[in-house]
Amino acid sequence: MLIKVSTLVLAIGLVKLVAHQLGWEWMRPNPLVTSLVASTVFLMGFLLNGVLGDFKESEKLPGEIATSLETLGLEIQAIPSHNPVAQVGNHLWAVAELGDSILEWLLNRIPTAELLRRYQQTHGQVVQASVKLGIPPLQARLMAETAQVLKLINRVEAIRETSFITLVYWLATAGIVLLSGSLIFTVTDVLQESIFFIIVITFLLVFLLRLIADIDNPFGHADANSAEDVSIDLLVATVLRLKVMAAGARG
Repeated sequence: MLIKVSTLVLAIGLVKLVAHQLGWEWMRPNPLVTSLVASTVFLMGFLLNGVLGDFKESEKLPGEIATSLETLGLEIQAIPSHNPVAQVGNHLWAVAELGDSILEWLLNRIPTAELLRRYQQTHGQVVQASVKLGIPPLQARLMAETAQVLKLINRVEAIRETSFITLVYWLATAGIVLLSGSLIFTVTDVLQESIFFIIVITFLLVFLLRLIADIDNPFGHADANSAEDVSIDLLVATVLRLKVMAAGARG
């Protein structure tokens, strides 16, 4: 992202140089340019405030999914304590595979429809495990944790598919374009200073807009251009523990 923004900003600086050399500077210095800068910065602040709130909430979701999966695994692992003849290895493995599927989904390797199909299969395994448990309050806990996983999956999907006020993005982009254009075609006496300020202002604004767009999708792990994504390391570690747990139960 930094390379792309730097290339664009240098191109704008080059356009300013060409405009100066060819005499295309037809605008006189105007204090209204300051108002244009202020309005663009205000839109940026509005966008940043909105997406940061969602990003902070999104940071919690992988950990909450990991907690629900591991709690589900521990509850199933404890079933033989209540029913010594119960075999729970396959049920534990189903929970571990669901965790694997969620990781694949976050990396855009499988679609949401496929993840939900696998969730339904795991739900069936959990139902079978709860039958072996045979204690209604504990059965209810198993099903509640299973429902919590689905709730979190749907929350992640909603965040991924929802963009924060597209119109404001367009307004901020238009503000940057108009500001850059006004600076390029404004008459200047000292070319070096003018190019310096154009590069600095456009770099900060364009980079911030790209960063906001990146933060707006905190689950863009499969996008090579995405620099700011929530960590899924805890979920990865949880899935590994669930696999070890399932392997032990299978003997």
